[in-house]
Amino acid sequence: MGELEEKETPATESATQHESAEEPKETDKMLEKKEESIEPHSEKSADNKKKSNSKPTTPVSERKASEEVRSNASEEIIDVPVESDAKTTLDEENHDNGDDKKISTEDREVKPKKIPIGGLKLPGFFMKSKPRVDGDGADGELLEKEHKEETTSEVKLAKKDEKPGKNFGKRLRDFFVRKPAAEKQAKQQAASTGDADTKSEATAEAGPASEANMRTNSDGPPPKRGLLNAIKLPIANMIPKKSPDDDVELGMGKAGLASMETLDDSLKDQDCVDKASPKNNGVDEISKLKKTPSGEIKQASEEKTFNDAEDIQISFCQRLRSYKCSVDDALIALGILLFIFLIAVIGYVLSYETLTSPPIREGRFMDAVTGCGMVEGLKEDGAFAFRGIPYALPPTGDRRWRSAQTIEGIEDCWNGTLQAHNSSAMCTQMLGNGTVTGDEDCLYLDVITPHIRYDSPLPVIVMISAESLTGPSPGVLRPSARYSRSHDVIYVRPNFRLGAFGFLAVEVLTKDSYPHTSGNYGLSDIIAALKWIKLNIVHFGGDPKSVTILGHRAGGTLVTALITSKKAEGLYTRAWISSASAIYPGKSLAESEKRNQEFLQALECQDVKCLRAASAEKIWDATPDTWLHFPVDIPTAVENKTAHHEWLVLDGDILQEHPAESWKKEHAGDPVLVMGTTAHESHTEKLRRRFANWTAEEIRNFIESSKIGTLNLTDEAIRRYNATNYPALVSMITDIRTICPLLINARLQPSAPFYVVTQGAGEEQLAIVDADVQAIMGRYEPHTVEQRRFVSSMQQLFYYYVSHGTVPQYDPRRRVINVGQDPLSQSDYPNCNFWISNDIVPRYARID
Repeated sequence: MGELEEKETPATESATQHESAEEPKETDKMLEKKEESIEPHSEKSADNKKKSNSKPTTPVSERKASEEVRSNASEEIIDVPVESDAKTTLDEENHDNGDDKKISTEDREVKPKKIPIGGLKLPGFFMKSKPRVDGDGADGELLEKEHKEETTSEVKLAKKDEKPGKNFGKRLRDFFVRKPAAEKQAKQQAASTGDADTKSEATAEAGPASEANMRTNSDGPPPKRGLLNAIKLPIANMIPKKSPDDDVELGMGKAGLASMETLDDSLKDQDCVDKASPKNNGVDEISKLKKTPSGEIKQASEEKTFNDAEDIQISFCQRLRSYKCSVDDALIALGILLFIFLIAVIGYVLSYETLTSPPIREGRFMDAVTGCGMVEGLKEDGAFAFRGIPYALPPTGDRRWRSAQTIEGIEDCWNGTLQAHNSSAMCTQMLGNGTVTGDEDCLYLDVITPHIRYDSPLPVIVMISAESLTGPSPGVLRPSARYSRSHDVIYVRPNFRLGAFGFLAVEVLTKDSYPHTSGNYGLSDIIAALKWIKLNIVHFGGDPKSVTILGHRAGGTLVTALITSKKAEGLYTRAWISSASAIYPGKSLAESEKRNQEFLQALECQDVKCLRAASAEKIWDATPDTWLHFPVDIPTAVENKTAHHEWLVLDGDILQEHPAESWKKEHAGDPVLVMGTTAHESHTEKLRRRFANWTAEEIRNFIESSKIGTLNLTDEAIRRYNATNYPALVSMITDIRTICPLLINARLQPSAPFYVVTQGAGEEQLAIVDADVQAIMGRYEPHTVEQRRFVSSMQQLFYYYVSHGTVPQYDPRRRVINVGQDPLSQSDYPNCNFWISNDIVPRYARID
């Protein structure tokens, strides 16, 4: 139990120092209380009366008496605290009797005073402490010491018999469970009522607690602990706690802050330390006894045997079933399950594309399957680009001026993996400056896809673009890898034949083919590309049931004609046509063959063999200029509306009737079609250089000399357009040549929305011909808030239509969608009724 200390009551420096030294010590009083505690309650009052007339006994006599009492009372050893009124009576009696005999330190034994952990107090520290009760401090040091001996003996016995691995399962189950506060609450309530034994036991467990916490625990149930405190890992619960008494015995006790009085008492009592061994203080006999909750005293060994038997009888499953889950346990378990679920979801998402897509080789190569073999593409801006995939046999040699032939035989395929890395070769064409470029072996296509997988197929956009039917192509309409990834669509851009190579209709070619027809070879190329897409796009992550054809300018003209052909049925889902021409083939095949005889004369060929042997340069040189150029200004007074060359022809195979006749029939919304253009579609740099510096008078004179002046419509036209500058003049030209003729065709299809882009750019605020497709493909450079909103509106219109097949802003009662900074529906387009009523359109509409 450690070394016992004896101490005297500190003497003061005043004149009463001698009297206080002769006064009975507090230890003597406690010994008397100890004697009284073992007597029956009925004998206490009689003893108190006797002691009031007698002198206090010495510690030696008290010790002997206590030993005799202990030997006689073998049935029960219970420490009963002396009430505060009895203590007061003893103090008064001892003070009145005033024994002058001084008791030496050798004649008595003083029990050591316990300094609780955290009881040290230093000057300058203001600390609250709980109010002292009976049995605390010097008055109750013997009671506390005796209870301490009992507790220490029990702890020692338990530690001695405890095995290292015993109760580990219980400590593991209690890993996240806080110690129930009911036991601590009962001990603290017992301490507040004066039960010294229970109080010391509660003090040993709880340690130095604040006054507020003691008051809370004694008044009611402990406060509920929050989730944050519940999830703190109480590692200390997993390690057996060491009794504070062991530290005292071993000299390793940690002292807290104490008051100066306690320090003084400890210093003065250093001479009264009992050198006896802690094993000889009768602790062994007391430690062998343990009081049960029913009041029965039992041997500690019996209790240990009972607990061991109980542990052996209860299995792990029974303990698990008897375990009660608290709210904190449930929340912690739920949190762990949610965390595991989140990790699983993240892992699945990260590995999903790997599981459903072929792997990327070397960080940049991706393979895909086609009907003719494997192709290898490159990673580009977050997407995968496959360029130069053949979709038909090369239209060279004997296949020149024949309809496109799809690849069907294995002898026409490639061995191994085709490296589709480079851009496909353009078809032979003439640029705007008259330069001829391209190659006849050009029936290839490019595929841009965000990923390759067979689940969740993406919509497909087939891009058909050319400024005119002689070139250049594809112009500004090129696929974007960034937009393929951001909009989750697949772009496919096929090449198709242009000029005489794509649309020549002559008699010698008609007789050499079966069925007997010629011309519209470019349309057959687009049909072959659509067939390839239907068969192979699924291997690139596309949906063959959601194919939208996007046609721009001359490409829009081809798409407009193609959607009326039965050859293209089932190969596409919907079409979007931008700035197409309004004049479509109205001449029969025989009439077209007669008109094209001038080409054979210029080429100096009269048979098929000569035609197919001629070089591409000679063929372009033999093409008449009237086939290459078309006027783009106001209709002149001498303009012959029937003199323009029509590349498309009613061949009886692909095109069997005029598109306008086909549109007059009921289509029940299938195929779905959207048509549109821009407000200044006719603008060119050549036209700007011609009219940019003209004054209002010069513009008036020019209009007066045109077809408009011959019809006496000059004043009305100038008033409607305020035609005093170049933007007004180019707006008038666009209405006559493009917008109003297209509006006539759109009126033939009540289910087809029609839009006009009016948002301008630059100093003159012109909505040029490429404004809509540049906004759709993300190549429009906005400089103002209005332009940024226009780009967003145009993309919303197009990509919503691609995914859902409808235009949300379209109202059948207000057919025209005016796309400025926002799309707005209106009943009609201004000024078109004026030109239509005066028979200006579609007679002078633009022809590709």
